[in-house]
Amino acid sequence: MKFGVLGDIHSNLEALTVVLKHLEKEKVDKIFCLGDIVGYNANPSECVDMLIEKDVVCISGNHDRFVSGEIDAVIRPETKHVIEHTRKVLRKDQLDFISDLSDERYWQDIFLFVHGSPRHKDEYINSLQAARNSLNALRKERPFVSICFYGHTHLPYVISSKSIDTDFHQERTLALDKRFTYLVNPGSVGQPRDQCSLSSCIIFDIDKHELKYYRLKYDISSTQQKIKSIGFDPKLAERLAKGR
Repeated sequence: MKFGVLGDIHSNLEALTVVLKHLEKEKVDKIFCLGDIVGYNANPSECVDMLIEKDVVCISGNHDRFVSGEIDAVIRPETKHVIEHTRKVLRKDQLDFISDLSDERYWQDIFLFVHGSPRHKDEYINSLQAARNSLNALRKERPFVSICFYGHTHLPYVISSKSIDTDFHQERTLALDKRFTYLVNPGSVGQPRDQCSLSSCIIFDIDKHELKYYRLKYDISSTQQKIKSIGFDPKLAERLAKGR
């Protein structure tokens, strides 16, 4: 049995379409989304509908909570503009879907899906200390978890107590050691930030205990044109081609 994991879609319909088609071609049995369905890009409504149609198991990200009104924090003007637009274009049933998302999910007892970290839904695992803290928390508070899949940073990482792997600019397979607990970030579907513009997702093979990363090309120019047409900050379009 194998399942797909993706996250940080950020309303990028072109990227999400490519990723879901790829996972379908690979015949995964289930797909999980780690949150941040909306934000930054131009097609929140279409992305929500596509996830529902494909029966993707979703959790909530901070941008989803911005849109649902759960978070009312001080945010950058360009982000606020996107949030306001997203609220206007989403139908009530789509807003209800986003508002009802949980902060985390377990599956088969040993797999945990979060947006930020296992310690807090908005924590960034973006340093060695943050990684250590999260691993320690997992082993102490949730010792039954074998792999925690997380998003938020938009950076594909595989972290254990023995190593931190960050080199995922192209397709790559990793055999995981069942003796270790792992933190795994699939990277971002809709706004990669690891200096690679290709959309990112993973497939985990349960029987082989094997992780496979995929980097997929999508029509960036179409996504960029939509961002500019709506009147979002041009930097949101420019960064897509740079992968940052």
